Amino acid sequence: MATRSLRFVAVVATVLVIGLPRVAAAQNELFITNVGSTSVTVYPQTANGNVAATRTLSGAATGLATPEGIAVDLANNEFFVVDNGTNSITAYALTAAGNTPPLRSISGAATGLNLPIAIALDPVNNELIVTNPGNNSVTVYTRTANGNAAPLRTISGAATLLGNPVGASVDTVNDELYITNFNTITVYARTANGNVAPLRMISGAATGLNSPVKATVDTVNNELFVSNHTPSITVYARSANGNVAPIRTIAGVATGLTTPGGMALDTVNDELLVPDYGNNSVRVFPRSASGNVAPLRALVGAATGLSVPVFAALGTTAAPPPPPTSGPAANVPTLGIGTLAALALIVLGGGMVAVRTRRA
Repeated sequence: MATRSLRFVAVVATVLVIGLPRVAAAQNELFITNVGSTSVTVYPQTANGNVAATRTLSGAATGLATPEGIAVDLANNEFFVVDNGTNSITAYALTAAGNTPPLRSISGAATGLNLPIAIALDPVNNELIVTNPGNNSVTVYTRTANGNAAPLRTISGAATLLGNPVGASVDTVNDELYITNFNTITVYARTANGNVAPLRMISGAATGLNSPVKATVDTVNNELFVSNHTPSITVYARSANGNVAPIRTIAGVATGLTTPGGMALDTVNDELLVPDYGNNSVRVFPRSASGNVAPLRALVGAATGLSVPVFAALGTTAAPPPPPTSGPAANVPTLGIGTLAALALIVLGGGMVAVRTRRA
């Protein structure tokens, strides 16, 4: 009986572990694209002051000319860079450094890339979302696309209300795309394709938008962060629509901001990491910061290698999205370590006992 019980526990544990989503180990690193030095520099996420990069990617073999948007894929140990100067998307090994060629590159007439600026990674659906101000479009590719690959979908046309799109953020919880345009934020269904109208749009004098660079969605706290050339960071409710005032604004001399670029949001440590290409720095604020507040820390100085830093990305495991509230997945009970231990004790104790689990 003991042997059968042990086998039963092993089978149960195996099934449960296999059913769990894969979670990459946190790298806890900050990736920055530098237009001034045609490079990608990487730092410890908590770097502060005049500290050198852990590693730097630069050189002719990298294929970089004007690196802009960046996205980190921990699950597949890669990162992606959008290059405005070569109309390309290049993928590198997560630890790539020096004059290292890309693992693959998306480029060519069929791609629809036209002066691309920003990139967002959709790890759930294995897709890359790119903004193209050159032809007022948003193009979507498979994560593993290579060569002269046509996009899976393209958002473009008068109905889209796109206007010089420079920032992109994907919300896999609510299946939406957030696109930053000249003084507007347009929101689309994640699978939008063609000349489609946005689901909603943030626009108007009350919004405080001023040449926004990137809108970053926070699905954990249901907020939307926008970096502006004002300089300022404006924060809205995730579902904001129309001429709405921000919930809060980070702005003022104490912030040290001059020309904020594409920021990265850390929902695990509740921090906002903002590259500033006007003063060659990265300034870090509490996620809930408001007003004329000093940063928690700043990465700044000649030793950092920062040179017109424009976009930031974090190589860290983000906070998981909330569990589904409908559909088959919502009816699957959550079994934690304590529940597994209880099952083991019950079965090893000599019998099959029905156990009711509670959803977390």
